[in-house]
Amino acid sequence: MSSLSSRSTDLGAPSSVRSGTVFLISSDGKILNLPIPSDSRYDPLNWSTRKRALALLSIVVYSLVGLVLPQGAGLTTNGLQIEFAGKLTKPFGIDVIISGPTFFMGIGAFIWIPLSLWLGRRPVFVAGSVMMLLGTLAAAFATNYATLLIAVCVLGLTEGFSLSAGLLIIIDLTFIHQRPNAIAMLWSIIGFLGVSSLVTVPFLTNNGLNWRGFYRFWAFPAAVSCLLAFFLFPETFYKRPAVAFDGRLIVQSAEEDVIIYDDPKEDVLDKLLPVDPERSWGRRFLELFTLPRAAAGRWRATGRCYIQVLFCFANPLIFWVALLNAMSFAGMIFIGETYNEVLSKPPYQLPSHLIMFVNVCSGTGSLLSGLAQGPLMTRLMKSLTMRNKGVREAEHYLIMFILPVLTGAASTWIYGMATQLRWSAAFVYLAYGLNGFNFAGLAIANTLWVTEAFPPWAAPALVVVGGGSYVLSFSLSFALVPWIQSQGMLKVGFELAAAQLGLGLIVIPLAFWGKGARQYIHGRWGEGRDGALRPQ
Repeated sequence: MSSLSSRSTDLGAPSSVRSGTVFLISSDGKILNLPIPSDSRYDPLNWSTRKRALALLSIVVYSLVGLVLPQGAGLTTNGLQIEFAGKLTKPFGIDVIISGPTFFMGIGAFIWIPLSLWLGRRPVFVAGSVMMLLGTLAAAFATNYATLLIAVCVLGLTEGFSLSAGLLIIIDLTFIHQRPNAIAMLWSIIGFLGVSSLVTVPFLTNNGLNWRGFYRFWAFPAAVSCLLAFFLFPETFYKRPAVAFDGRLIVQSAEEDVIIYDDPKEDVLDKLLPVDPERSWGRRFLELFTLPRAAAGRWRATGRCYIQVLFCFANPLIFWVALLNAMSFAGMIFIGETYNEVLSKPPYQLPSHLIMFVNVCSGTGSLLSGLAQGPLMTRLMKSLTMRNKGVREAEHYLIMFILPVLTGAASTWIYGMATQLRWSAAFVYLAYGLNGFNFAGLAIANTLWVTEAFPPWAAPALVVVGGGSYVLSFSLSFALVPWIQSQGMLKVGFELAAAQLGLGLIVIPLAFWGKGARQYIHGRWGEGRDGALRPQ
């Protein structure tokens, strides 16, 4: 019995002995396509380029629309305050409609990922698309504040899908070496197009007075996203079976490692060679218009995922990422919720259509982040892998944290200085551009680190990083106004910068001792494989 990655091949041994370590480049410098696709038509890695591209298009469109919609109410607060002035909005004020979607984005991660392990990706994706369309229509025709608040919170919940289960779908559709570029492309395109499109809000809403016009316009893209999800997105949740070849058994573990058994016993064959049932053409045709549960889905996986989430919260190498992500998002809230007031008052007094161009700077930062975190970092990691005799270690992904941490700290520092000392408005635009780079770049690094460092717990790890960090950011948003009032813009900007740098410096010890630490971390529920990159 042999292993392509020198992994223990004892079936009774934990497969996470070297979790996060993958033999990726052969001795002749060729990048291996791992995991190895099966011959099944249901294996997403065996699909044609066109079929995979259409599935990715569905996710991109959904994520784009989902990013824009929850921000609409926050950009039209002047119209909301005029319409609902003196009317009953208690116990929630107008300000809750800005921060509320952030909380439900986090809650969404706790719902969508576990459900996708039970029902599959496609039913959950279609459900999210339908909810997004209904939430948009409800907001477009809302006649009272309560209806609008509920609709906006539903939109935040649906955005949580793209920030959690949507990332699992990208992983389903890609080989290991393709993931940095694929995830970077997703975040950069969505960040650039989505955030930049917010400049149209003043024109769609008569400078925020006709806030319903925003939702009525975006109801059409939401409907298109719903149709794409239903007709162009196949099921991507697939458990890849073992393969018998030339008298040997080739097994791909939950960590996406490859193990070769030279002389497998019968009990091993019974355990590792599940039947991949072939569906009739009639059933395949009906599945285009129905939402069958994925063959790989299990309801027990949902319950086990929640237990593993608790384990991931206790895992310092995952919880650290959640804290860093929360602090980064707090920096975005610090700038995003105050720039409009800053730029509309002396000494700037800019009109609303010029203020909205701050979002173009943020979108441009996201686009540049995708280029830096995708092609550039892919080359650097390939070089590190070749120097490591073709073995890709999870610690190689730590270099992706450097630029986001530096730009995130710089953004809040520059913004605090510019607003307190009345610098040129260009520095406010620059700060939000750096913040956009930070947000997208950190999202890319977070996803790759937690899924590649702990592949058996990829799904619950994404729940913690996505759900936990956004819920924590929602809590911080309530402290922002008192914080600014007591400390001032300058000190708050400095303190946020210092917090991001302090958390970012944890990368240094992780680079030296992270491998030993992640191999040491284990637990009873760590052996579950339902939420793995490739569930077994």
